[in-house]
Amino acid sequence: MPVMQGRVRKMTRRLHHTRQGEAQKQRLVDAAYDIIAHEGFEGLRTRDVALRANLNISTLHYYFASKEDLVRSVAERLLSEFKAAPEPRGTSPGAMEKLHTSLADQDELIRRHPATYVVVNELFTRSLRDAKLRPVVQELLGQWERHFHSFISEGMRSGEIDPRSDALVTTRTLQCLMLGRTLLLLVKGEDLPRDAMFRQVSRWLSPRGRKTG
Repeated sequence: MPVMQGRVRKMTRRLHHTRQGEAQKQRLVDAAYDIIAHEGFEGLRTRDVALRANLNISTLHYYFASKEDLVRSVAERLLSEFKAAPEPRGTSPGAMEKLHTSLADQDELIRRHPATYVVVNELFTRSLRDAKLRPVVQELLGQWERHFHSFISEGMRSGEIDPRSDALVTTRTLQCLMLGRTLLLLVKGEDLPRDAMFRQVSRWLSPRGRKTG
């Protein structure tokens, strides 16, 4: 019995340390995210990240071997924020409904967390000058592209989207459209109305919206 109790205590301590470690790591990621949002990459210094997270620099280096590793975790946080909302139970939304939901989710995210798109644009801009950061941004774009491509392809198979469309070109065009829309809002304080944009895109993608011949 004492041996069993000792094993339980060891497992409990290990679980505690794991949870504590995950919490510390998340604090560092959140601190880096906030610094990028307010000061850009020019203000991202590991000592400042540790200070903001109320941890020492050795703790930061324990979890992140380099600044690129830290930035990758910031990108992973962005990916989690971009995940689509859960589908309603008992329903199977079509491709156009999923697109409309993506637009609505984007509006909600901009309204609640405008810093998210500031960080995204900082990542994109910095990656043009930093070859080490470019794979992180490509991964972020790739995840987003796969999300769009899945329901565009689904819509083409079901006939909801013109089957003559090029799924990859359509997917990347939608990415460009949504990225440009965020810039209008963040830089100029203007927005392309969601429903009007959705109606236009629907006409573009619909089999009925293109002439036959």
